[in-house]
Formats: sequence, structure tokens, C-alpha cells
Amino acid sequence: MGAGMDIDAAISEPLVKLIAFHNAFNRNIKVSFGSLEMLSGVSAADRSAGLIALPTGTEPWGRETRWRNLDQPVKEAAGFLAEMGLARATASFEDYLTGAKAEFDRVGLVPAQSKRSGTSAMHGFDAIVGIKASSIADLARMATFFGVARNCVVHRANRASGELAALCAEPAFLETLARWPKRVGKWKLSLPSIREGHVVDWRPRHAIMASDVYYRCATTIDRVLVQKMGAPGLVRMAAHWCFFADSPAPCPAKLNPETMVRSQLVGRYLVRATSLAGTVASLRSSGQWDAARAAFERRYPNGPETSLATRRRARRSGRAR
Repeated sequence: MGAGMDIDAAISEPLVKLIAFHNAFNRNIKVSFGSLEMLSGVSAADRSAGLIALPTGTEPWGRETRWRNLDQPVKEAAGFLAEMGLARATASFEDYLTGAKAEFDRVGLVPAQSKRSGTSAMHGFDAIVGIKASSIADLARMATFFGVARNCVVHRANRASGELAALCAEPAFLETLARWPKRVGKWKLSLPSIREGHVVDWRPRHAIMASDVYYRCATTIDRVLVQKMGAPGLVRMAAHWCFFADSPAPCPAKLNPETMVRSQLVGRYLVRATSLAGTVASLRSSGQWDAARAAFERRYPNGPETSLATRRRARRSGRAR
């Protein structure tokens, strides 16, 4: 079932979450670093005035903190921001892989290859969905590099391991870095000096670069995953995140179960040419229709909470007063 649905541009729930993270991550890094740079400028201008006071907001550090010179603290804070960014970007990609494997298993797909045949940077999931290692060599190489960098940040206080130093010195890695896609401009894609046993001077741009690498890896995997799931698998996925997940995905439509599922398919997962009748037929075929209806009725025992009904109740309540 699900015939007629267009899934060429469709994405999975795990990719929806990774894209949201990736976009927010870029904003957060740029806002945080921009704030530090602004503070650095203020520090230089006001140095002659004596101590520099920083507000503490609602944190329990007194009314303010005072600094004689913020140049070095600001530089260190930018490095700390980059280190934490590397860790968070890697964690988000690992979360995507865990979620993608769950979708793969929930649909009942059979692994194309052994997990051991895949890349360690992708936890072998690339092999499971049937992606040839040779077709993603650049992606895997960059993801491996940033995965090892994350391990150095988390487990070695940001001191470079021998593995990280060896990776960034490999000719194949340097060639990949040179041809890595980047925006047009004067900015040159580069990495800091990496020597075994030495602290790496990561900058915020490297954290954004890592997030970009993981975003490209996830979208490449997701295209293959979605095609293997097919329209029936995507309908099953939408129903799961509407009704059966521990933390359901937000859904704007609450009229009936089929409308909720179709709304998620179209608005959240980018499936086109989707009808209510086709959605119901696919849910019936997978044996989820009765369970979806029961879950909907449990959630809305008094009927659907439509915006129109809510406004009418509010008006009646206002008149009663």
C-alpha cells in the first residue's frame, strides 16, 4: 500500500531532529562567539576605566563579576565553546544513527550487509542500509576525524591523541579537506595545528564544520533509508511518532487519526501526493489502524481539540462571566 505517494524528497524522524539541531547549533555558536567578540571589544575600550563588571543574571554569583582584563578569558571561552560544540555535534549524529537504526528495525528491514562491513564513524549503519564504503569515502574520513577529535576533547582534556595526529597528516585526509564543499568567499577551510599530547586550539568555526560534516553524513544515509522504508514504512513511522512513541512528535492536526498521520507525512516528513484514503489504507495494511484509532480516542476522549472548537468554548466562557 502507499502507492501514489511521492517519497523522493522524504526524510525520517531522526533526520528531522538532526536538522533542527544543526540549524540551532549554527545559530547558538555564532551568537555565543559574537557575544564574546563584542565583549572583547568593550574590554579593550574600557580597560583604562579599571575593573570590568559582568552581569550574572539569575545565576548565584553575586550581583556581578569583576575582571581586570578579559582578553585571555574571552579567548579561552571561545576555545571552550568550540570544544563543547565538537562534543555536541558528534552526540547529535550518534543520536541520529541510533534513531535511524530504530526506524530500520521497526519497519522490519533486513540488513544489506554485516555491521562490521561499515565505517566505525557511522557505527556500521552505512553497511546495514547497503551503502558502499567507496561511495562515501570523503564523508567517512571527515566523520572519523571529528569523532576522534570529540574523544580527545571528552576523554583527554582536549590533548591530541596519536590517532588524531596521524589522521590529520594522512595525504588522503588532506586531499579530502582541500576539496570539501564550502561557501564562496575568502575563508579558507583549515584545521588548527595538531600534535600528539598537545592541547588543540579548536575555534568555533571547527565546531560548525563538524556539524556540517555530520549533517552531510546523515542526509546521505537518510536518502537510502527512506527509499528502503518506502511509503508504507513512512506511514508506519508517522503513526508511531503520532501515537505510540514515549515522546510523540508535535503535530498541528488533531481532527482524527488519519488527518494527524497525513499531516505529519506532508508537513514533517516531506512526503508528497498523500491522500487521507491512502493513509488509512496503508495503516490498515500494516495492522496499525485500529491501534491508532484507539490511541487517538484515549488522548482525546471528548473529541478532537480543534482550534475552532477551542475558540467557541472560550467565547461561551467569556459570556458566562
